[in-house]
Amino acid sequence: MKRSLILMTAATLVAACSNDTDEAAIGYVPSDKAIAFDARTGDDLTTRALGEINDDATLQALSFGVFGSYTGRLTYENTTVSSDFMYNQQVTFSNGSWGYTPVKFWPNDERDYVSFFAYAPYVANAQRNTEGIVDMSKRDDLGDPWVNYRIAADPWSTTVPQVDLLYGQQEQGPDNNKTYTPWLDQKKPADPTGGKLTFAFRHALSCIGDEITIKCIGALANLITNYASITITKIQIDYKNLTTKGHLVLKSTGDANWQEIISGELTTTRTYIKNLDTPIVFDASNFTEEKTISTGDGLFYIPLRIAGTDAAKAEVTITYKVKNNQNSEFAGTATTSFDLDMSAEGKKQGIDLLLTDGLDLQHLVYVIGQGASQPSYSRKR
Repeated sequence: MKRSLILMTAATLVAACSNDTDEAAIGYVPSDKAIAFDARTGDDLTTRALGEINDDATLQALSFGVFGSYTGRLTYENTTVSSDFMYNQQVTFSNGSWGYTPVKFWPNDERDYVSFFAYAPYVANAQRNTEGIVDMSKRDDLGDPWVNYRIAADPWSTTVPQVDLLYGQQEQGPDNNKTYTPWLDQKKPADPTGGKLTFAFRHALSCIGDEITIKCIGALANLITNYASITITKIQIDYKNLTTKGHLVLKSTGDANWQEIISGELTTTRTYIKNLDTPIVFDASNFTEEKTISTGDGLFYIPLRIAGTDAAKAEVTITYKVKNNQNSEFAGTATTSFDLDMSAEGKKQGIDLLLTDGLDLQHLVYVIGQGASQPSYSRKR
C-alpha cells in the first residue's frame, strides 16, 4: 500500500495472513471480522431525468463502487494514502443484501483506522466510456479518490439514456437537521453481528426540464379563441456557460465536491432537441388549459460555476404551428431564458413556458364573415 513518508516511517512491516495481495500492506494485519456494507438512496434525492437512480430498487439493480484507505494509527486527515486497501470494489445486491468478493477484513489492531468512499453506478473501466464516468483515480494515487464525469451527448436518447451519478456518505442527525460526511477513520466494530457501513447515496448532478409545462396567457387566448389553433412540435434547450465535464472528489462533507477540469470542455454551449411524438395542441376548447410536455425526462447538468464566466443559462425555444380559421398555417418560434442553479447538487428545475400575445400572429385571425384579406388582428414583434 502506498502512503506518504510520515506514515511509512511509522509503520511496521508485517506479513499479512491473506491470499489477497492488497492485504499484504505495510502495518496491516487482518482480523477475522469481515467488512460489510449496506446502501440506500438518500432522502433528498429530488432530481428526475432519463437514466436517474431515484430509489433503492434502482440502485440495487445496478451496483456501487467503493474505495478504501488504511491509515494505521493515523487518522485520514493526518496522512496521505492511496486507495489500494480497497480499490474500486464492486458491491452488488443479491438475495436481500449487499455483498462483494473477495471479502476484506477489519484490521486486527483495534487502534487502526480505515476510511471509505463510494459512488454509483459502478464502472469497471471508466476509460472506455465517452459519457458518464469517463475516468477515476488510480490504485496507487495518493490523496482523495475521485471520478471524472461527462454529461451525455444526446440526453434525450431513448436507446442510450444519460448516466446518473451518486456519491455515498454517512448520514447523521435528526430528519430535520441531517448532516452528511465521508466514512472517515472507521475502526473494527465491537459487535460481531453488526458493524455494517451504510452509504446514503446523494445526487451529484442537477436537472432542468424534469417537467415542462406550457399554457397560453389570457390575453392571447382572448385574441384567438374560436379562430385558430396552436400546435407545439419541438423543444430546444441551449445550455450556455456550463461545463460538460467535471471532476468529483469523493471526499465530501455535505454537497458534492465538484472541481474544474482545465480542458476545451470547461465552458461550452450545447444544443439539445426534443421532437414531440405527440404534439401539444391548443384549440378553441382549451386555450387556457395548462399542458404538460414532458415528465421525468429532464437533462442532467454539472452544478459547477466556472470562475470568471457568466452565469450558466438554459435557453428554451419552442417551435409551433398556427392555423387560422381559413385553414392557413405558418410556423414560428418563441424563446425563454432560465438561470441554472449552481448552489447545490440534486436540485431539479421545472420549466414553465407561456405563449404570450408577443407571438408572431401577423395575418392570423380572420373574423367570420370578413374576407380573407381583412385580418382582425395583426401583430408582429
